[in-house]
Amino acid sequence: MEIGHRLLSLLEEEGITQKELAKSLNLSPSTLNGYIKNRRQPDATTLIRLVSYFDTTTDYLYGMTSLKEAPSSPYSAEERHLISIYRSISDEKKALFIETGKVFSNFGKNTSINKQVPDTKSKTGTKYPPQK
Repeated sequence: MEIGHRLLSLLEEEGITQKELAKSLNLSPSTLNGYIKNRRQPDATTLIRLVSYFDTTTDYLYGMTSLKEAPSSPYSAEERHLISIYRSISDEKKALFIETGKVFSNFGKNTSINKQVPDTKSKTGTKYPPQK
């Protein structure tokens, strides 16, 4: 995994020097040069700082993708949270989670079962349709 080429490319795109980047990220210039020359690899913290600085992804920096920006998620934060919860529970509980979600999605919806229908034959004037 050689990140040197990508780092050089990003530096050129941003129009900054290695020295400026090293100063911005609080790295020694020789450490950054080691990354660019592929003599060393950044630790996880430094890697996160690099991708944050360039607004890119680790996959791009390591050459695993040509997409500089991460694909945007079609899900909101709440939806991603629900997915995270679903993925963290046991398989046995996943069915219950789904059924609970179905109950909540139907909560408050008007159904024919809840509506009263006039009945001309009844003394009370209303009746409930037969349940299905």
